[in-house]
Amino acid sequence: MMRDTDNVELSAAWDVVPDVAAAQGRYETAVKLRREFPRGKTPAEALTAVRDDAIARFKATGKWSATFAKDAAKAHSDAVAWQAEADALFSLEAIAKRTAEDLRDALSGDVLTHLGGRLAEILDAAKRAGEALGDVTSAEQAIEAGADALDAWRRLTGLLTDFRNVREAQWSVLRSVAGEDERTRLRQWRGAGHGEVQGVRLDDIPPHIADVMRSQAYSIEYLVWLARSGSASVPKSYDDLEFSVTAASEPVAYDDAGPLVDLSPRVTIERERKPLNTRREPRPFID
Repeated sequence: MMRDTDNVELSAAWDVVPDVAAAQGRYETAVKLRREFPRGKTPAEALTAVRDDAIARFKATGKWSATFAKDAAKAHSDAVAWQAEADALFSLEAIAKRTAEDLRDALSGDVLTHLGGRLAEILDAAKRAGEALGDVTSAEQAIEAGADALDAWRRLTGLLTDFRNVREAQWSVLRSVAGEDERTRLRQWRGAGHGEVQGVRLDDIPPHIADVMRSQAYSIEYLVWLARSGSASVPKSYDDLEFSVTAASEPVAYDDAGPLVDLSPRVTIERERKPLNTRREPRPFID
């Protein structure tokens, strides 16, 4: 089975990349061919069947089959041909699967870009629904608030499912193109709350929102906050995520020593020095 084919957002992202979609189609065709290939016998099974049939007839009639060798040769030949095609179809499925997955990885940037577009669509709709929701933060409050708030809550419930799928798809793609050490860092970054927003320091995010980022226990309240913040993003690559993590984690540097002083070498004009006049004029002689 292909990786993560149960995630509708990831499948849709793969489908919009032409080369990936074509490779996926070929894989599905290979699976269909392999499953529909009729059941047959291996060469050993075929020869055993011919032998058992000849023995059974001998027991019944006392006569040995005059066509045993011919029957055995044909059965074996047919079985060899069946076995060759069956093996080829199994290999075809495996190769088509590997090719499709390799293309997904090679074109992961296109897939992540599509997921970023989907995230923008989801959050744009969530922002509009959040405006109708007002200060409502639970289904019970939405029922009490009336039809508009209840309709907004229902829309946000569906959008929350889409949002979860986009985030899971994002991490699946990033893991697929990462090495073992990089996958370890991805788990650490995700657990620390990274990969949700860009251009915002985690220390500047409200604590209850940061808790959701770390746990991925997404809620409608979080979805609305994220939509209003305008800072949500899908990393375009592992390097893009790493840059975002560094920017969001490094402490802000302050200068406690006052204004910066330029300590670079200064170029000064050397003054022309005149030699001292050490010659003494003779005094006039007075008698």
